[in-house]
Amino acid sequence: MTQEDQLCLLLARGQLSPDVRQRILELLSGPVQWPVLVKRAYKYDIAPVLYRNLEALDFPGVPDPIRTELANFLAVNAIRNDLLAKELARLLQLLSDAKIPVIPLKSTVLAEALYEDPALRVCADIDLLVPTRNIIDAHNLIVASGYTSQIILPFFLDLLARYGKDCEMMREDQLCTYPLELHCGLVWGGSLERELLKDIWGDAIRKSFYGVPAFALSPDWEFLYLATHAARHGGYSLKWFVDLDRFCSRGPLDWARIQQKAELLGWEVAVRDSLSVCVQLFDTPIDITFEPALEPATLHRWPRTLDSARQEAPGGVFFSLRLLKTPGQRLRYLFIRFLVPTPADGRFIALPASLVFLYYVLRPLRVAAKATWWFVQAVMKSAWRFVAQ
Repeated sequence: MTQEDQLCLLLARGQLSPDVRQRILELLSGPVQWPVLVKRAYKYDIAPVLYRNLEALDFPGVPDPIRTELANFLAVNAIRNDLLAKELARLLQLLSDAKIPVIPLKSTVLAEALYEDPALRVCADIDLLVPTRNIIDAHNLIVASGYTSQIILPFFLDLLARYGKDCEMMREDQLCTYPLELHCGLVWGGSLERELLKDIWGDAIRKSFYGVPAFALSPDWEFLYLATHAARHGGYSLKWFVDLDRFCSRGPLDWARIQQKAELLGWEVAVRDSLSVCVQLFDTPIDITFEPALEPATLHRWPRTLDSARQEAPGGVFFSLRLLKTPGQRLRYLFIRFLVPTPADGRFIALPASLVFLYYVLRPLRVAAKATWWFVQAVMKSAWRFVAQ
């Protein structure tokens, strides 16, 4: 990796050991392309923690304009996280008053739990998990409180409760924009996730967030959620691996129970991939029972230069298929994803309530058109690379 890539990875760590400090100082003693380093930090959502670690080292060789820029970013991120936390508290109180169980995921909750300063984590939105039976009531309650929803027809709201896993919502005021993802599932949604959600809610812990009673994922479920999330999205944001590294470093985990659950679910490969990258990028402490399962070769899936990392999320459909154990489950999942209408179909063309059944015809046509366009783009990129060589 380039000098800037190495600095990005070293400065993203939660704790700087003497050896890591020495390596950072050696790299900073040479010429550093600071605009490149800052661009990486913004792209991978690690600018605040990078600034804080440079501050701990007394900013050796950091130009004043770069120092000021990063300090300003940290200050703005602190304000935004504070606003997101207050909005999260408002939503939790809203659902609590309506007797709807809710688990806040990631966002400022993770910033509070894993970072010594909540401002050090870049939070994009608010994520809430509610039981499937409550998803329609929760959705309508949140819309009534001022949010707009991607779901514009009751038809799609019913489909969300039967087959879906999340819904994007948004609220704005004079201070901030509040993106919200309301979840009734974490991986697949619908009947495929019924037993998984039963276990997750059965193990959930009663906990207060910002003074409001709610629920939290148990430590082993939170680890599995973070690990699979990093495996899905980590190719284009270091933040997810940084979260997982801090979670593993925070305190003792029941590794035997985690391994048992991963094997039962068939998630061993996803968990192993995420842990392998964390160990090699951040020296994440892993229980000895996991170490033999880690593959050094896994790191080749992470680009050798951070600038060449994926610009877009990997195919969520194909990743979700990896987490299903049987061919029958995979076929059901593909059937739902490719044939059951989604809110995006409703935004593509608005049909009156009497004709919503036509979305079942429109859905496969749109999927086929997208697949064709993706194939054409892949062929064109391959041809361009061939010509360029």
